[in-house]
Amino acid sequence: MPRHLAHVVAIAAAVAGFTLGPSAVAAPPVAAPPVAAPAAPASAASVLSAGAAVSVTATAFPGAGPASGWALGTSGGQTLIWHTSDAGASWQVQWRGSGVPLAISAVSPARAWALAGCASRSRCGRQLLGTSDGGRHWRMLTTWPSSVPVSRVQFVTAGLGVAIADACLTSPALPRCPGELLVSHDGGARWSKALGGAAPVFATAARSGELWAAETFPGQSAGIRLLTSRDGGRSWQRLGQVTGTGPLTPDVRVTLALAGGKLAWASVFDQLSCAMHGCAVANLVSSANGGRTWSQVNLPDAYPDDCASDDVALSVAPGGAVWAATGRNGAACPPPLGLVYLRSGSGWREPPSWQIDAITSVSAVSANVAYAIGEQGALSRTENGGQSWAQVLPSPVPSGELAVPPASGASAFGAQNSNDAGAVLRSVSGGRAWQQVADLPGVVTQLGFTSVRAGFAVTYAVGGKPAWRLWTTASGGATWSARGLPSPPATSGFLDGPWLTADGHGLLLTVANGDPWQPGAGGTGPVREWTTTNGGVSWTQGATLPLGGDTLEGSPSFWYTAASGWSGWLPIANASFTTQIAAFSGGRLIVLPGKPPTDDVALTGPGAGFAWGVTYSGPASVLVLYRTSDNGRTWRHDQVKLPANDQATPLLSFGNLNDGWLVLGSSTYRTTDSGQSWHIG
Repeated sequence: MPRHLAHVVAIAAAVAGFTLGPSAVAAPPVAAPPVAAPAAPASAASVLSAGAAVSVTATAFPGAGPASGWALGTSGGQTLIWHTSDAGASWQVQWRGSGVPLAISAVSPARAWALAGCASRSRCGRQLLGTSDGGRHWRMLTTWPSSVPVSRVQFVTAGLGVAIADACLTSPALPRCPGELLVSHDGGARWSKALGGAAPVFATAARSGELWAAETFPGQSAGIRLLTSRDGGRSWQRLGQVTGTGPLTPDVRVTLALAGGKLAWASVFDQLSCAMHGCAVANLVSSANGGRTWSQVNLPDAYPDDCASDDVALSVAPGGAVWAATGRNGAACPPPLGLVYLRSGSGWREPPSWQIDAITSVSAVSANVAYAIGEQGALSRTENGGQSWAQVLPSPVPSGELAVPPASGASAFGAQNSNDAGAVLRSVSGGRAWQQVADLPGVVTQLGFTSVRAGFAVTYAVGGKPAWRLWTTASGGATWSARGLPSPPATSGFLDGPWLTADGHGLLLTVANGDPWQPGAGGTGPVREWTTTNGGVSWTQGATLPLGGDTLEGSPSFWYTAASGWSGWLPIANASFTTQIAAFSGGRLIVLPGKPPTDDVALTGPGAGFAWGVTYSGPASVLVLYRTSDNGRTWRHDQVKLPANDQATPLLSFGNLNDGWLVLGSSTYRTTDSGQSWHIG
């Protein structure tokens, strides 16, 4: 059973002083666990409110001003337009209102347009906003009636723009979606119908005024027919056809792109052709003669397996560089989930892929610079041809791992943002702001800091050589050195841990079966100890944990003392799916009394630590936190009410028995009283 909470790395944690008998969970005779005193009554629940979630829908970056651009999306139930003038380093809200964000387009740092749909359930039209002064003022240009479901808009000059009316773009799986191409020559104030059909149509335009359109024929063998017009859409000439994409439905989506002022690229995607392992229609095609003939683009494939693409995105930079992205379904396929491709010159190359998030949209600025939106609605930017990405909107916060040094003060560390599984984040402001300080390859599966400067991380990369790597830092996460995870631990299954001390002692577990890219998810099969005394340079094989027929259920927590060696807490589950926490030391397990929650555990001293989980009741959810200082003989019980309908997974970590950090969506909270009360960092 997958964990409900992200893995917490316990650095200053210890278990000592408990009396061990025969295992309480393994095959040998079971010793009766100690009897616990009743848990203290729950304190009055703290009530938290997460910050408004930001989701980016579309972006526009005019080639004439690569430092300037716009983003369209939602926050707190409103539609917003953001603007940047410093290449995405900071963003300012220029407009907010009701409606559903659909599309945004820009031709210069001064001129941009935004399209929004109706927010209410009543039948109302789509609205087009425009600015001619860099966004200082946005004004309403056009409102289309509900019978004209405009869903895409693109401008190529201050006057010339094209719009697509296609109900299937916003309401997939409709049985029929007649398409219309609308053209404006006055900056969006007036529009005229240039093309229509019984099925969706798509279009693009050149600054010269030439138009190109793609007519689709769902359910027919004709595929997609390309047309061109040099008189603003009054007359059209046939070009070629795109065939071989597979059967199309009315939900088909086509993106046309130019190179050198001529039609050269197209992507074809049909969501209704998709299954668990990919989509039958997710194609990229090219034309070397202005659209008269077309050929399939064979993208590089560094991850050949049974998983096909489940999306395709396309964008061409003003200088001709072509960016493309395809996705993989994370429910059925292993990482990476977002594959990136770049064509600059004569051939395609495959930059490093996104591990944990697919890419839904890409905006090309040049061969080096591009922006991409992940499926969770976060916007990232690359400045080095896709070799690395940094989240720019919303401001990044940890989404996978959280590590608090024992004496953290205002500093804490996190791993992963919404798009980047290898991002390492740091806050030195008590959680008021997070900054990405590093980007490690692969998925960060473990993160820990023994001080505000010294720390370690473990990464896993599908197909990596080696797949598992251990990293250390002595600079607060700014720079990292690869220490390696020598064989045999790195080839003995997937890893849980390691846990390292400042003087070089360490422990990790290898688990025979499970998903290595999901840290702390537990797993079946033998679970074996490995220890080190030189900071991970070499490892010594230990015994297997005496789990018997039980399984590791989530993320354990370990600590080392010179007197007792390594001890830990492990969430486990039996064949009846009953979960409990077992204390582990000296090769034996004993179940902790008191029935604390088992979603996550963290030790903060000898016999002292926390266990927590989330309970749900309708739209409300409650973080239930248990604390013990006597190895589970007694527990204190606190509750934290989480925002209703908020789907963010709480990330929780404690540096000691009193000080803890909690990341909930875009908000970071701290406690100094063991979780009885929380305040914004």
